[in-house]
Amino acid sequence: MARRSTIKALVIGASGHLGNAIVRSFLDRNYRITACGRRRVPPSNLSDLPVRYLSGDTETSGQLDKWIAGHDLVVDGAAPYPLNAFSPVSELGKDPIVHAERRTRLLLEAVSRHKARLVYVGSFVTLVRPCTGAERFQHQMMRLAHPYFEVKELIESQMLDASRRGLRVVIANPTYCLGPWDLRDRELCTIPLLLRGEIPSSITQMLNVVDVRDVAAAIGAALDAERYGEPIQMSGHDISTEELYSLICELGGVPRPRISTATTLALTGAYAMELMLGAIGENTRLPAGGMMMATLFDYMVSGKQLSELGVSPRPLSETIVDAIKWYRKIGYC
Repeated sequence: MARRSTIKALVIGASGHLGNAIVRSFLDRNYRITACGRRRVPPSNLSDLPVRYLSGDTETSGQLDKWIAGHDLVVDGAAPYPLNAFSPVSELGKDPIVHAERRTRLLLEAVSRHKARLVYVGSFVTLVRPCTGAERFQHQMMRLAHPYFEVKELIESQMLDASRRGLRVVIANPTYCLGPWDLRDRELCTIPLLLRGEIPSSITQMLNVVDVRDVAAAIGAALDAERYGEPIQMSGHDISTEELYSLICELGGVPRPRISTATTLALTGAYAMELMLGAIGENTRLPAGGMMMATLFDYMVSGKQLSELGVSPRPLSETIVDAIKWYRKIGYC
């Protein structure tokens, strides 16, 4: 393994919530970072960091090889994930399943050619194991109803196959991530929506919440331990949605939502709204996919893999306070 001070890491999706946390964690390890993204200039969560920034698109022919050349490590923090259940194409105008397969294959081939290591940031949804017939039926129905699940399963299967063929790949599967440095569209960010009173009710659903900084630290530890070729569940705190919303509002100094809705009822309404808007070519502000993913926490066993990697999840209140500070800094709330 290269000495830590000489490791050159390429982070694809470096301005994403988790990608940015990984960049900052790697900088603390004295890695030399090349950050990649589609924007022509570094976004605000990268602009003050000592990184080399390259703009471009993984869909451009030869782009991955140009980026990866000369790097010891590649982080894919921008793997595709369709949010809209009723869009037959990706944001690039392509079938999301076909697009995910091709992009992943090209990435794996490029990483292999340059003899680099790879970190793939996936999702906990590939690790859930329904036990009862009812749970298995629900899981299968969601898989059929939303392309997100098939995309994530497809990409992870490609990663596992590449690992069996000798590629050194760390597969990180975090749960619901919170923390600073998020630059997603504001309507996809729960904390600012809550603090501005734009979420009128909570749902009766258990979650597992992990800080993006803890995920980034665990990825570094997994690289040190050479935990290749096995999906690593990166989980934090079990908490109900109602309790999480109340804590966010308490720390943000605003009233919490007074209404609580059954998860099934809320999911049915969100899915119906997405269906109606999809019929006229519009996207919903509340994608049903997020609620579908939340229901999978009901049959996910919280693992101890973070602690096995030497990472202790920080207090949830610290995560939320730091996230609120960030969202206020960028004007989201």
